Amino acid sequence: MQLTLILQLQIALFVAFLLLVICIIKIWLQRKALEQYRKSTELFKQSVNGYQESVELFRQAINEYEFLLKEHGIDTSKPKAKVPQQSISPPPLQFKVTQEEIDINNKYLHSELIALTNNVKTANQLLVKQRLYPGKSENWLLKQVISDLKLKKPQEQLRSKTLQTEVSLSPPSDTPLPDLKKIKRQPSKPKRVSKNNPLYKELLNLISGNEEIANRLITHQQQLNPDKLENWILEKVVGDIKRDRRV
Repeated sequence: MQLTLILQLQIALFVAFLLLVICIIKIWLQRKALEQYRKSTELFKQSVNGYQESVELFRQAINEYEFLLKEHGIDTSKPKAKVPQQSISPPPLQFKVTQEEIDINNKYLHSELIALTNNVKTANQLLVKQRLYPGKSENWLLKQVISDLKLKKPQEQLRSKTLQTEVSLSPPSDTPLPDLKKIKRQPSKPKRVSKNNPLYKELLNLISGNEEIANRLITHQQQLNPDKLENWILEKVVGDIKRDRRV
């Protein structure tokens, strides 16, 4: 009987010890959980404080931006004006010229050229010289020859007037003057143009670097204007080519 009581007491003490251990373990686990919760709460508070600081900095940046806009007189409250779309104008009307009209115009220009030169043969010779320009139409050639003659005629009139004044002022002499008609005028040799001249380089660029055509154009202008300087000749050739391309 006593042994059973002692055994029961031992069992009860062992159970009580186990319950005590279990309670101690639960209390330790609860404290650990509470410690983790406290740490997570602390971290959350820190993140909230950092967010509030970033919001405050963002507000300060917005205030500084608005202050700068007001300082430079930029009003952001007004809506931006819409840019009007540019209306595309229709292409200009192009009138087609018939071949018959071109032929009539060429005949008129040819008659005008004959009237200026007073000689059909001279007019044809001038046209042959003008055909040095490659790929040009007959209409363009006629216009070019007529414009050259109109520019050259006032110069010849001025030369004849100066020659008459020189003859009138010169003292009379007993020796007879030579007949200018019988004397054959020797054609002056064309002067060489410097290849380093910027106008010469511009001329080469316009005719795709063909030096043979450039030399022929320069020689032709030198024959028409023998008293002109190098720059004048080059400017004339370059100007004629640019004008013809615009036409």
